Amino acid sequence: IFFRRSSCHGKRITMSRSMLSYNIHDGAQEGIIHGYKNGILRTEDYSNIAQCDTLEDMKLHLAGTDFGNFLQNEATLSSKGITERALDRLVNEFMELRAGADEPLATFLDFITYEYMIANVLKLISGAKAGRETLDLLYKCHPLGLFEGIGALTAASSADDMYEIVLIDSPLGQFFQRTEKKDFDEFSMEYIRSNLHKNYLEHFYDFCRDLGGETWTVMSEILDFEADRFVLTLTRNTYGVKELQKEDRKKLFPAFGKLADIHDDLAACDDDDSLREKLRNFSEYLDMLDSGSEESGLSNLENRFMVKAAQLHKDSLARQFHFGIFYSWVKLRELEVNNLMWIAECIVQSMKHRITEYVPIY
Repeated sequence: IFFRRSSCHGKRITMSRSMLSYNIHDGAQEGIIHGYKNGILRTEDYSNIAQCDTLEDMKLHLAGTDFGNFLQNEATLSSKGITERALDRLVNEFMELRAGADEPLATFLDFITYEYMIANVLKLISGAKAGRETLDLLYKCHPLGLFEGIGALTAASSADDMYEIVLIDSPLGQFFQRTEKKDFDEFSMEYIRSNLHKNYLEHFYDFCRDLGGETWTVMSEILDFEADRFVLTLTRNTYGVKELQKEDRKKLFPAFGKLADIHDDLAACDDDDSLREKLRNFSEYLDMLDSGSEESGLSNLENRFMVKAAQLHKDSLARQFHFGIFYSWVKLRELEVNNLMWIAECIVQSMKHRITEYVPIY
């Protein structure tokens, strides 16, 4: 499965459509999304699935939802198989939307895939640096992040060769251009990953701002939150890392978000106490940090981030005539896939006492 590049790649696009022209160009696609939204698993669906004792029971319950017989070709049920088939369903539906999209929606949908493309490329580069077989890693790449040139990466003889291929022959060159080639030797893969994700968020933010209208209204709030989540997670993950100076840490922060005015202060934080002090005027994030600290820290803070993100995406899906609905649908469906993976793993490992620790959607 490969995605074609948009003809508007790298160009500035302005959307000034009226409600009528929006319906002419994008109304059918948005209508499909509203239909898909109604098929997202509800609380009662999760309650039924969480009572299952076997994966066969889980399959039976899912057959009564919009998932239908998506597992009919699985000879032996496993948590991995359930997760992969659920993800295939999402990818197939996304590809159908992308194939019928006009500009600038087509480019917006491409931006959704760029995040997964970056993750895939870094997985291959990291594997090459570690001497692992890249062809095996290719089969483990996220299907939403496959593109025409990704197969060439498996033939590269070094990480430097991979860099040249990505920069020249992939849609990701716009994000790698801000990353010096020497970074692949001098910095860790996590530093490079953070730098590229920052570049991606900034490009996506600028693109949505150029689109304007309701799309910008919805996406600016979502991307502001994503930037803040990235900044706070990065800050906590790099406590005490001597190799990462304050200036280097700040360079990894996206240049927007509600926390943008205190990036200098956040870059200097080395523990939760100092971070909590800097967040005293941001009650929502402070509450998330305090609640997370009470329950073993980072993982639970991330759960609270996911709950907040899910609410933003549900609000987005409740509105009309904007492109944010496509982004939010993908993210909620991805969360749904992760929930199914968690429930299936709990069933397989006989951890029923933790089976309800998924992130509810509706």
